[in-house]
Amino acid sequence: MSEVIDGDMAVGDLKTREKSIQEASLSLVEHNAGLAVPLSQHWSFLTQIHGSENIEVKENESVFGLEGDALFTTQERKVLTIQVADCVPVALISDCGAIAVIHAGWKGLLNGVIENVSKVLQDKFPGSQSAVIGPHIGPCCYEYGRKDLDSFIELFGVSVAGVTDFSTDSLNLMAIVQVILEKRGIELVFRDDSCTSCDSKFWSYRASGTQKRQSLLAWIEKN
Repeated sequence: MSEVIDGDMAVGDLKTREKSIQEASLSLVEHNAGLAVPLSQHWSFLTQIHGSENIEVKENESVFGLEGDALFTTQERKVLTIQVADCVPVALISDCGAIAVIHAGWKGLLNGVIENVSKVLQDKFPGSQSAVIGPHIGPCCYEYGRKDLDSFIELFGVSVAGVTDFSTDSLNLMAIVQVILEKRGIELVFRDDSCTSCDSKFWSYRASGTQKRQSLLAWIEKN
């Protein structure tokens, strides 16, 4: 997971994107001893639309800005990325050698973005799946209107309701993701409980209105 220190990973034009990847790659290597980051031509990114579309990155290709909210692959050293500033970044790992990265905001969660890519992985590459959840806005800060919150409670249960640090109703995105993973039989192997609105290591649209983004990156390294 990149942080503010690694540079802005928002998707702009391809020239700007190339510069962002190069800067992030250097920073990630600098701050993660022993990490070997694939070259920028092997990075894939999406124009994220808060939907449920997923796209496969196949051999000898990368994805540059197609519309969607999840990427998956079985190819070695193909860097899958999604950009976030409050939404939930999720990675899925199949024991059959496939990985996926998912951009899951409230709209995507309602649209089944996690379930959709999990089903695609299961159909194409049958096997057990596990998940990693990255930093996102927490219930401490994610104020939500009661009427809309009740609709999430009806769908996902009472665990998704929270209270902000300023004592108003909030939505717990982590709880929603965990409910979905449990229903799909996906093991949660790591979760980052950092709140992007609270933690200065991350950008937050809710906190500041910024257009800058951090990125969840995943790729396959075969021995």
